[in-house]
Amino acid sequence: MSALRKYELPETEVHAVEAVEKTGRWIAVPITPEEHAAAEARRESKAKNIALFLAAPFIGLAYIVAMPFVGLGMIVWLGAKALMAKVPATKYVAQAIAAPFVGLALVVVGPFLGLGALAWFGMKALADR
Repeated sequence: MSALRKYELPETEVHAVEAVEKTGRWIAVPITPEEHAAAEARRESKAKNIALFLAAPFIGLAYIVAMPFVGLGMIVWLGAKALMAKVPATKYVAQAIAAPFVGLALVVVGPFLGLGALAWFGMKALADR
């Protein structure tokens, strides 16, 4: 058995090169619609990269601010898991204590999720027109 991968390359037709006109120091070459679409995609990619470059410090700041809370949450999670392994009734007590907070979180976040879903389906309907 060989460690090399073998790829099948399809045969492509070779066309004669069209005559090009020279304009000063540039050479004008006709391009296909596929090449034009690829160039547009590269231009959009550059704009995306610039936006990400400008947003990177704020994304890093969000990670730095959130990290202590994530660490504290992990410590509580692992401690609760260890406690539930030793005392099985702890699970039901923890659920009873957490239920009002979960309900409150759903009441607070629910309208925003609903508005987001409404906007999503509205934009999708506009795009399908």
